Parts: sequence; C-alpha cells; structure tokens
Amino acid sequence: MAPIIPISSPIGAGYWGGITASVDWCEENYTWTPYIAEFFNSWSSVSMILLGEACARMNPTNHRGFTLLGRSITIVGLGSWLFHATLKYSMQMTDELPMLWAISIACYLTITTQYRNVDEQKLKWALVLWTALVSLFTAGFSGKLQFFLFQASFNGLSLVMVYLCWRAKRELEEAGMSHVAGLFARGAKCYAVAAAFWLVDTNLCSYVNGQEGSILPFNVQLHAWWHVLASLGLVYLVILMMGHYCFVRDIPFKLRNICVIFPYIHAN
Repeated sequence: MAPIIPISSPIGAGYWGGITASVDWCEENYTWTPYIAEFFNSWSSVSMILLGEACARMNPTNHRGFTLLGRSITIVGLGSWLFHATLKYSMQMTDELPMLWAISIACYLTITTQYRNVDEQKLKWALVLWTALVSLFTAGFSGKLQFFLFQASFNGLSLVMVYLCWRAKRELEEAGMSHVAGLFARGAKCYAVAAAFWLVDTNLCSYVNGQEGSILPFNVQLHAWWHVLASLGLVYLVILMMGHYCFVRDIPFKLRNICVIFPYIHAN
C-alpha cells in the first residue's frame, strides 16, 4: 500500500521500463528478475490478498457489506502487487484508489452498526459520491493537490473507523466480552509496528538499505513487513467489527483463533 509522495525517482532498468509512479520505495529495483521491479514489496502484497479473501469467506453475519469489505481488501492487495511489480503510475492508482473505497465500506459498516437511526441509503450514497469524486481528482491530477485530496480523504475516514472501532471495543468490554474487545489492542499494536517500519523505510532508507552508509548489513525490506503487519492489523479490526455487529444484532457467536495469531468469528 502506498501513499502519494511526489519525489524524483531514478529510472529502473527492467521489463516495464522507466518509473512513472510518484513514489519509489527503499527496495532496490529489478534485482531478482527483470519482470518485477520490487520483488519483496510485490510478493508481500499477497498477504493482503489472502487475508482479504479469508475475511470475505468467513463472514458469519450474512451482511453482504462484510463480504464486500473483504473483497475490497483483496483488490487492494492485487493493486499493490501490480504497483510494486511495475512502478507505473497507472498501477499505482490500482493500489491507492481501492484503499479509499475499502475504508469507505468499513466506515459505512461501523456507522450503521453503532447508529441505528442513520439513514443507510443516504449514508451509502454520500460515501459513494465522495469517494468517486476524490477518486477522479486523485487519478486526474498530480502534485500537491493530488497528495492532499487522497491523504485527507483516506486518513480522515481512517480516523472515523478507528474511533468507531474503539467505541465497539468499549461496548464489548461493558458486555463482558473482553476477549473480543482485545482485538482492538492487537490490531493497534500491529499497526503501530507497521507504521514505524513504513516511516523508517520512507524517511531513513539510506540507513537501512544495506548499502554504503547503512547501519545494517543488508536491506531488511521494511516496506514488505509493513504490508504483512498492516494486513494482519486490519484483519483484527475487521473481525472486531464482525463480532460487534453480531453482538448488536443478537447473533450468538464465538471468537476462535487459528494458530493463536489469526482470529475468526464462528456463529453458533
């Protein structure tokens, strides 16, 4: 997953030709194969594809919105793979724009779950129109305007979702479901570590790329780890949302884990 950060990128020599994306990451380009610009960043995107499909398929709520949310995460993963494999601007849009739509779906689900008096149709169309407008501006413009529109919209909706997930956590704790509420802390920890990796990879590349001047003997591929940890953190929050939906709708359920790490909701 990528932010829009206009920079001056070197031209990579590979099957896809020169770099046209507005951002190039710390991983050295075309070192493993001429067909994949950023090998580790590309393949780590598969974590989003797999976890997105898992969320879509294990939906116990019978609410199509959760299935759609899982599939949107899968699409983000596919777009991320294409973007990092090619470093082309058109493929960058297949990464970033699905992120905006996915967070809009998540906001719709959290808002309608917690505020039963909300007009769901009006909320749905408001989010659709807003994300469509921002998507058009993001894809059609470049530079500071593009950066501001995408970042302001995506981060703003992300803050709404985090706040509503926190409210869901609090309600579950009050209902004696601390084991489900704990998913919020698990997701937050994953995101905190992932964000730290993202910031270091983005701003301190010369110190961690394994080349001359680096404090590490080899590139530890922090952006690839960002993909994995951010995907896992997102799964924790989505499962929290599913559990809270079941709680609000009086759907009996149990929280289970696969190998301790991967949670899922099982409806009784």
